[in-house]
Amino acid sequence: MRGMIILLAFLCTATAVGPARAANPYAAAYTVNNGVITFYDIEQRTMFLEALGAPGDVRELAIKQLTEDRLKTQAAESLGIELPEGAIEAGKEEFATGRGLTVEDVDRVLESRGIDQQTMDDFVEAGISWREVVGTLFRARASPTEEDIDAALEFSATAPVEVVQLAEIAIPFAERGEPETLALADRIHADLTRGANFAEMARRYSRSSSAERDGLIEPLPAAQLPAAMRSQILLMRPGQVTPPMPISGGVAILKLVSVRQEAPPPSEQTEEERREALRAKLFNDRITAFGQGYLQELVSDALITER
Repeated sequence: MRGMIILLAFLCTATAVGPARAANPYAAAYTVNNGVITFYDIEQRTMFLEALGAPGDVRELAIKQLTEDRLKTQAAESLGIELPEGAIEAGKEEFATGRGLTVEDVDRVLESRGIDQQTMDDFVEAGISWREVVGTLFRARASPTEEDIDAALEFSATAPVEVVQLAEIAIPFAERGEPETLALADRIHADLTRGANFAEMARRYSRSSSAERDGLIEPLPAAQLPAAMRSQILLMRPGQVTPPMPISGGVAILKLVSVRQEAPPPSEQTEEERREALRAKLFNDRITAFGQGYLQELVSDALITER
């Protein structure tokens, strides 16, 4: 457990020690086994997460992610995994699509926030490498049997569907330019966290057609949200708002109005299509769980040192 204990201690003191050691941004802030995390790495990942609208203590999350990324790439190296040519570009496309964006949208956000493209590449490379690691180690154990799929098919026929009601303030870059739009979105978010009325803000600033409805969007199943957005929304309580999040051509702030359970609608898929979809879901859920468990083992066994 030494790695976890040291990491938790670092996370508690990171804010205090960071600025004092940042005279040389390329100096090592931490080492993770034989990997180095610089102050520049931390600053860049923090800015990257803020640009994506990550909630909570973003600097703490940046340190945690960077520590885990070093362990992920080390695990890939130990297994002799090398990414093929074009893998990072394909990973960036997948990353953007999962957030309802294009690669060009993501690149614009990075440029406007002063985020090095290498920061994005490193983030994507660690994720792809880790997917190869867990696939190599756990693919056989994660693959569902036909009996597993039969049970999942029976359950899905009656399991309630989670439906979310959201409201939005969508602000395009075209009207004010990117820097002013981002600054405006930050001010709106700050006002909302201090109790400003979301509906009034939506009517005033949003350029979506939902503005005339106080920002309200038609209810939709949570499963239809982009994956990254879904994971963030479902951690919120009704009434809470997201930080500004990049959308295609602009930025948006979302409010979770309500979450409810509904009976599943009739499926338009054939039984074979449903089986294949469930096969993929079961596999992804299982391999993700195996990967999370293995990553915690790596963290616990790692030598994580403050420099």
